[in-house]
Amino acid sequence: MKRVIISMLMLSLSTLAFSQNGYLRGKIIDAATGEGLFGATITKTGTTQGAVADFDGNYSITLEPGIHSVVVQFVSYRPTSIEEVEIKAGEVTTLDVSIAEDVQQLESVVVTATQIQDNEAGVLSVQKKSVNTVDGISSSAFRKVGDNNLSSAMKRVTGVTVQNDKYVYVRGLGDRYTKTALNGMIVPGLDPDRNDVQIDLFPTGILENVIVYKTFTPNLSGDFAGGLVNIQTKAFPEDKSTSITAGFGYNPSMHFNSNAVSYKGSSTDILGFDNGVRELPIASDASIASSPDSEVETITKQFSPQLGTERATNFMNTNFSFSHRNQVQRQKVTWGYNVIFNYRNTNTYYEDFQRKRYEVDRTTTQLGMVRDFSGTGDLSSNNVIWSGLGTLAAKVKNHTVGTTLLHTQNGISTAVDRTLSFTALNNPTRIYNDILAYTQRSMTNNITYGKHSFGKLRVDWSNSLLFSDISDPDYRDTRINYDDGELKFANGGTISRFWRQLNEVSESFKLDFEYELNDNNKLKAGGLFTVRNRTFDVNNYAYEPLTLFNVTSTDPNDLLVDENLYATDNPNGLYIQDNSSDYNDYEGRQNIYAGYLMNEMQLSERLKSIYGVRVENVQMYYTGIRKFEDNSFQAQDNVKTMNATNILPSASLIYSLKDDMNLRASFNKTVARPSFKEKSSAFIEDPITRIQFSGNLDINQAQILNYDLRWEYFFTANEVFAISTFYKDFTDHIALIFFPNVTGQVKPRNVGEAQVYGTEVEFRKDLGFISDVVRDFSIGSNISLVMSRVNRQTVEVSEAGETEYESLVSYQGSANGVSKYREMTGQSPYVVNAYLSYRNNESGISGNLSYNVQGETLTFVGVSNVPSVYAKPFNSLNLKLSKEFGAARNSSLSVTVKNILNDETEQVYKFKNEEQLFSLYKPGRQFSVSYTYNF
Repeated sequence: MKRVIISMLMLSLSTLAFSQNGYLRGKIIDAATGEGLFGATITKTGTTQGAVADFDGNYSITLEPGIHSVVVQFVSYRPTSIEEVEIKAGEVTTLDVSIAEDVQQLESVVVTATQIQDNEAGVLSVQKKSVNTVDGISSSAFRKVGDNNLSSAMKRVTGVTVQNDKYVYVRGLGDRYTKTALNGMIVPGLDPDRNDVQIDLFPTGILENVIVYKTFTPNLSGDFAGGLVNIQTKAFPEDKSTSITAGFGYNPSMHFNSNAVSYKGSSTDILGFDNGVRELPIASDASIASSPDSEVETITKQFSPQLGTERATNFMNTNFSFSHRNQVQRQKVTWGYNVIFNYRNTNTYYEDFQRKRYEVDRTTTQLGMVRDFSGTGDLSSNNVIWSGLGTLAAKVKNHTVGTTLLHTQNGISTAVDRTLSFTALNNPTRIYNDILAYTQRSMTNNITYGKHSFGKLRVDWSNSLLFSDISDPDYRDTRINYDDGELKFANGGTISRFWRQLNEVSESFKLDFEYELNDNNKLKAGGLFTVRNRTFDVNNYAYEPLTLFNVTSTDPNDLLVDENLYATDNPNGLYIQDNSSDYNDYEGRQNIYAGYLMNEMQLSERLKSIYGVRVENVQMYYTGIRKFEDNSFQAQDNVKTMNATNILPSASLIYSLKDDMNLRASFNKTVARPSFKEKSSAFIEDPITRIQFSGNLDINQAQILNYDLRWEYFFTANEVFAISTFYKDFTDHIALIFFPNVTGQVKPRNVGEAQVYGTEVEFRKDLGFISDVVRDFSIGSNISLVMSRVNRQTVEVSEAGETEYESLVSYQGSANGVSKYREMTGQSPYVVNAYLSYRNNESGISGNLSYNVQGETLTFVGVSNVPSVYAKPFNSLNLKLSKEFGAARNSSLSVTVKNILNDETEQVYKFKNEEQLFSLYKPGRQFSVSYTYNF
């Protein structure tokens, strides 16, 4: 018994002693390649106490509290000794170390921990020696600047702009040419018709780094041209931590306004989904008789009578986030996990927002734009979005497996109260327009992966399974005419409502092999298979007989009261009719098969070559009603609409002018594919913008030849100066083009010839070289200047083969003033990002002032009598200040001001030297405060 007690006591003491130890964790990086050094060792100086890095370069060593010296070693690499490493009881000290090959048998390097603890060795080393032209931002940069979500951090990446604080555009190219990957697997956003993901979903605390690939190599997806944004989460967090953040945002022009428009939705709108209040009250395939009877009377009364907006005081913006992460070391297995939850509730109110439509008038001797209609009124929206992310990973010496689960839920309630004035009709009219809308989106994505090392062979695999749903339940659009002092339904007056539902399931499996032939030669091969399935259904309903109805009020909520509905004793009352059309419904399927082979070869001490080829085959299938431009129809069942095999070569050369200076050149070919919606016959109208979208089953994928040249100089571990030039040659570029002689209706079409060329300049510098007074400041700027050119003579705008150029000449009556070339849609002529950052570790104060702007961009291409639409530059100036509190710095307070310049979001029609308003929103300034507590 005594032995048992003594044993238990000794075990308790040893456990207590161990629990008082601290951890030293980080990554050992090859200074020449930026890759983690599998097998490198880190030991406490003068002892055998240490650890071996896994094949990603990560290590973890347990040390007693105090000041230590450690040494990092690897075969044929120069040993690096690090002094003054402080270890605290029960805490984790993070230290990333970059070591170089010992080519000349030089003596070991000795540095202090404070010299390297804040550098960005990881990302800059990747950027320096990457086989691609890349830019990015690391977790150490997040910590240094104080960014708490990815949207603010990405604004400092060269050539990148962030639209609406959530969508990434690279090199001024629009969404079509940008792809987003999570841990190497392509993922769509909440809108499957977009290529990019809402990056503000990702808190920076869980991220390892974000890399933007600007050039293609065969091991990447071939479906991008502007950039591929890879968001890498931390599989094994450095330490155990739990944090909670809560915040509020106030906009004086939007919040606590008693006149904000709204409407009563469901009790679960605050959670981002409808509880069934807006569900279609009858079966989607229910038959409604065209003549009213008792059954039609019953069906009519099942629909909600609410059609009009209400006025109420809205609240400010709120947000909340929770995260918990840890790394657990066992005797044989190390586990890592992350659990994150984010919630954001945003209210917007645009008073006197404007939407106008113009046409080119040729009835007069002087060509010019005349107004077709204008809309002015109030628009409010409540946007609820939340996301949950969980990761779990396990590693042993040569193997790592893990899984990531991401779910995002989004609900947007929109109310519009405006007046429409149509002026170009034979009988001009004024319309009171109320719109009640709700859009519900959800996405669930699971990525399971494995990394395995077998000597010189490395095998990586990933499987991604994704479920995506978008629904517009009970979208209500009411338009009451007011002509000659009389309320009625005529000249566009209507009561319409629709239900739209989109479901998509996709799965991708990727397998990569890497074999090291020798120290200077590396062979890579692999493949990918993706299958996507989508269904899209629309149910449209309207009310009859509107022309006989006696309107007595401008409030739409007075229309569907019982006394106005059809009944046996009220034969002229309103009843509902099914206006659904089968050609709006479709099913789509896409299969992608890909394989690649590439080689990385060190041709000399300073010259490296990377070359290879990727082969991708894409097949698309369509089920639905095909509608032709002559309004004829044809039913199609699982018809193959695309079967294209693309051979995508890639070749790059990297020449190290010296250790910290590179010259790189590359050539490659990529593609950009149409979305399911674009490659369909669906007809979709947005009642708010009144833009009508029509699909195009004949559209082809775009093919792009890419040429890049870049000079880069890394003059310190976290300072860089780089200049890049690029040229892109597009065949069959996809653009949204207005229908000839049809105002407000757009269709995706192929552009035969288009080119883009430009230059980028990046500068990042700490200011300590000026004086110690400004040593905590750093500045950065990157500028992209881009030219684009589209040959209008290669853009067919009708089934008859009429080109964009011919359409303009024909309508205007001559070629005078009609250029054969124009800008490319979605391509910004310039992008400017600049920032001034401050970080003082002693005081815990940090700040960041950032400026971003993107040049005037062609949005919709005008043909015939329809002028083109351009997005005007939006000058975004934002300020963020943060202060850490407490002895352990475990809490912080942040204050942010957005849109300091109070700029407006504006789109305009342009014809010759004339400019007219297309749409105008006034976002105003927003002030927000957030508090974070770390356990």
